[in-house]
Amino acid sequence: MAEDKAPVRRRRLGAHGMMFRRRRIFASLREGFTYDEIAADEGVSPSRIRQIVSKELQQRGVDSGAEHAKLQLDRLAPAIQLAAEAIAAGDISAITPYLKALDRLDRYQTVASANQVYDDEARKKLMDKINRMAENFGINADFEAAVKEHLKKTRGLPPEGWGEAEGLETDSAGSPDFTDEVSAPEATPWGG
Repeated sequence: MAEDKAPVRRRRLGAHGMMFRRRRIFASLREGFTYDEIAADEGVSPSRIRQIVSKELQQRGVDSGAEHAKLQLDRLAPAIQLAAEAIAAGDISAITPYLKALDRLDRYQTVASANQVYDDEARKKLMDKINRMAENFGINADFEAAVKEHLKKTRGLPPEGWGEAEGLETDSAGSPDFTDEVSAPEATPWGG
């Protein structure tokens, strides 16, 4: 005898709960569950599961061909090494996998090096990334000024105009005389 229960209304999930739901949904999909089975487990409709999956896939970035090829090259390295070691140990059955891995290595190296142009756009992307990282670390103009001031006080940074030819004393041969210069202090190792 089936029990007739009223559907239980679940609370709305917060951002944290939704993140864990997406992880559970994709884990279930990788394991081969259908949308209907996942929807039953999650307590939502199959169309909602499809909507969540579609939205997540649209937001994911796709690597360029060159980036993907570099990733594949990194993945191939251990396989090639193992096959080469097996061949060196006398296992002739490893020759075919070794040759296949080398063929793929050649194919991916061609793609990985095809778009290695370092142009203004690449420089701009790199500088934007560096600036975002600096901002995340709290490095700004005030921080930079404080570091420069500290380096000047500790003689780690030469004063403005240092090294100019003007005002340098020279010895009898006309070479600059640096004997009166104070050398920079020894660098102290980190953590000590």
